[in-house]
Amino acid sequence: MRIDNAPASRASYDAVSIAFHWITFLLVLAIFVLALFPGIVKGSIALHKSLGLLLLAVVPLRLAWRLTLGRKPAHDTGDPAILRLAASGAHVALYALLIVTPLLGWLFADTKGMELKFFGADIPALALYDRAFAWMVYAWKQWIAYGLLALIFAHAAAAIGYHAVIRKDGVLRSMMPHRATPSVPA
Repeated sequence: MRIDNAPASRASYDAVSIAFHWITFLLVLAIFVLALFPGIVKGSIALHKSLGLLLLAVVPLRLAWRLTLGRKPAHDTGDPAILRLAASGAHVALYALLIVTPLLGWLFADTKGMELKFFGADIPALALYDRAFAWMVYAWKQWIAYGLLALIFAHAAAAIGYHAVIRKDGVLRSMMPHRATPSVPA
């Protein structure tokens, strides 16, 4: 069931979709900062792992919302079909990498024999200790995580550079929190 109130509401995403977008952004930002600067705060490695597991919960919820109740604005950008296809492919890849990356982190922690807790709570193991496999998983996680980061930068560049600066078509504004329209009719 998609919720559509009035034509004005078609100018932006619904409030829940916008919240999921920015929560995902903040989680990914924090995870990368904690990974790149592990001594930035006390317990940063444990926090990195917990936030990764939280991301693993948030992204499927976000995807479920988008596919069921979320409202996507009707942007008539007039872009060629190849650009629309590339944008759709990039979004699918973003969702996939946002799920695969923390899953590989979880698998790495298990196969390395590291303690993995979700904000202090025990997490079931995905695999048994296997040092050789752990390093292979770690290599894949690194490649995929930096691929995700590159895709995020491309996504931001498209939203800011192409849509906001060149096209001035409102696509970027439609995902800004102040542009949110109610998720449920009043």
